Amino acid sequence: MPKVNQNSFNNPKLLEFPGRVTLELTNYCNLNCVMCPRKYMTGPKGYLSFSLFTEIIDEIAERENIALVPFFRGESLLHPRCIDMLAYAKENGVGPIQFATNGTLMTENIARDLIDIEVDFVSFSVDSIDPKDYRQIRKGADLKTVLKNIEFLCNLKKTRGISKPDIQVSVVKTKNTYNGIEDFVNFWQQRVDRVRVYEEHSKDGNFGSLDKAGDDDAVCEKRRPCLKPFTDMVIYWNGCVVLCNHDWDKKYVIGDVNQSAISEIWHNETYRKIREAHLGNGELDEVCKECDHWRTYYRKESLIGEVYVGNSEVYTNA
Repeated sequence: MPKVNQNSFNNPKLLEFPGRVTLELTNYCNLNCVMCPRKYMTGPKGYLSFSLFTEIIDEIAERENIALVPFFRGESLLHPRCIDMLAYAKENGVGPIQFATNGTLMTENIARDLIDIEVDFVSFSVDSIDPKDYRQIRKGADLKTVLKNIEFLCNLKKTRGISKPDIQVSVVKTKNTYNGIEDFVNFWQQRVDRVRVYEEHSKDGNFGSLDKAGDDDAVCEKRRPCLKPFTDMVIYWNGCVVLCNHDWDKKYVIGDVNQSAISEIWHNETYRKIREAHLGNGELDEVCKECDHWRTYYRKESLIGEVYVGNSEVYTNA
């Protein structure tokens, strides 16, 4: 995650095009996890059309090193053309591709596809290695199946002797998971490339609000600009462009990729006003007012939560 400095908000090159595009393939999900902000969603559900996906990818492909996150608010593997979409993006030079899944639908064929496509990063949202706790947290899922699916992908990567994808397993720190996090980290550290511990957010219905923003002296209390409006674009399945990946239920949109190119939306008046508001020249959007994730960029570790890799070391440059 980039550190904020004097060039973060006035670098012309930074503002040419979003450095990362989150593209929601679907906001349907096959689970009903207790901590998920989906319960606060009120908008329509659907699937991104393949034709709109390719239009978006074709524009992104005109640039270099634009990260693609083909996941938001739902389980992307529910999309019938998910693998085709990932393959199209890779074939057109888009990447790195940062994929996330709950792991329940990760078949052996899908695992082979992800490796053949050379997806750069795959994150599994798991939350517990205790079957009882897992059933209570990730309602609708079976831990044994998920463990088997992750194990297959890890072994396939090892057998082929390849570096991609980086494989992550994550847990959200909640009252349901807190006591088991140490065991969770120790278990997965020996099996995957990294283990991510996220802080819970949006549990009160205020999207992006954190249960715990941090308790060290690096967390500033005075509101400062968030970097996301300057670096990231998030596109819903229906083409609507929204504030960021903490905007789960937008009441208005910044733009629509059905009608305008990403580059046009990125430079439109609405985005300009949002950025100006973050710089102190205007009123912040309601979602931004309640969100704590701007703090991330001003912490010593440059993240909220922890990332562990090999030998129990905390990796803090994520």
